[in-house]
Amino acid sequence: MTPDQINRPAARASLRAAFDAYEAALLRHDIAALDAFFHDAPETLRYGVAELDYGIEAIRRYRAAAAPVHPGRTLRNVVIQTFGEDCGSAACEFVAPDTALIGRQTQTWVRVDGAWRIVTAHVSLLAP
Repeated sequence: MTPDQINRPAARASLRAAFDAYEAALLRHDIAALDAFFHDAPETLRYGVAELDYGIEAIRRYRAAAAPVHPGRTLRNVVIQTFGEDCGSAACEFVAPDTALIGRQTQTWVRVDGAWRIVTAHVSLLAP
């Protein structure tokens, strides 16, 4: 990879749109949409605040049982990076009115059959 392939504007804008759509689905607790954002593979993983979801089936089970996020959740310090046209990462902090903790979220995205999909995700909470 050469430096000019990193953070190309069109790739970043495309990944940012997918990231924003994921966040919108999270806020409306659209389980089917959230599941569809993850790559459908046994290697896909999600490390949550209190869970380790290895494989898409574990992620789907988690999502089906998870409570909705607070509708007042807001993001800050969003960083989108792309590497070529089909791989990227999204990282952010989030806050919500129901907790003093600061959330952190990191996702690795890969474009599969023309659509951005999450292949790894990590969520954690930090005391301010």
